[in-house]
Amino acid sequence: MIVYDSKKWTDVIRKMGQTFKQSYNLRQLAKFMAFLALYVIVITFLLVKYIKEYLVIEVVFFSLIGVILSLFLVFRLNSAYDRWWEGRKQWGKLVNDSRTFALNLNALLPEEDKKRRRFFVRNISNFSLSLQNHLRDNKSIDEFIHVNARYAEDLETSTHIPNRVVSYMYTEVEDMYREGIITDMDKHRLNERLQGFIDVLGACERIKKTPIPFSHSTFIKMFVILYLLILPFGLVETFGFLAIPAVMIMGFALLSVELISDEIENPFGLDANDLPLGSISDGIRESCYEILRVKSRFATKPRVKEGELEVLH
Repeated sequence: MIVYDSKKWTDVIRKMGQTFKQSYNLRQLAKFMAFLALYVIVITFLLVKYIKEYLVIEVVFFSLIGVILSLFLVFRLNSAYDRWWEGRKQWGKLVNDSRTFALNLNALLPEEDKKRRRFFVRNISNFSLSLQNHLRDNKSIDEFIHVNARYAEDLETSTHIPNRVVSYMYTEVEDMYREGIITDMDKHRLNERLQGFIDVLGACERIKKTPIPFSHSTFIKMFVILYLLILPFGLVETFGFLAIPAVMIMGFALLSVELISDEIENPFGLDANDLPLGSISDGIRESCYEILRVKSRFATKPRVKEGELEVLH
């Protein structure tokens, strides 16, 4: 995710240029706009010089079609943004569940039980990291906090790492109950928080594995392209060669909406505007270390520096 100050327009424009290589939609938009510019220049020149009286279309037609197209694009953008915002809400829920689980454990575990405190702080942190990698189709555990070599080996052989991490915590909670450290009510409360982890996992998998229907997305793309291809035939009689910048402005607006929708409909990737899962995972880790009073070997540093470009993943 690109960090910026929305109140500073100059900052927004400057960062658009700086993030060109990292932003999928800006690169695609540049390609489409280059093709559209070449097409509009050729068509407008031919219409003005040779065939205007034969192929001009009434501008009223484009007004009617434009209303329909705008409704489709609004629906498309809202559908994509709903997925992006739903993903952010689920990761916000994971932050809350992780902190609440850690707070409950801190109240229940004896101060001297450092072993269990380290066990839970590491697994809570590893769950967010495993979920992040799982949603990005990455099975790496290089960033994980390993309890021991056997733990790392077990994760490497697992087909679903987030499930495995949660299962460790479920087992440890059950052991605490058997040892008499927690009561039935305590066990129920802790298991509810762990169920929250599973709920977030399932919701994020639902978002990732259920894309916008192919026919829905394809139809809107074809509609936008067809509209832009015939648009010069409706504007050239009124605007002449000024139809070229007019079509380019309209093309920029329509194509931008569609490309933005494409990028944010899967909010868990590594595009510039996707969710900052790495930053959120770091926040969960630091909070749990502090709450459970375990000394952290990870230095906390500011992620956003004034006047600098920051792209968080």
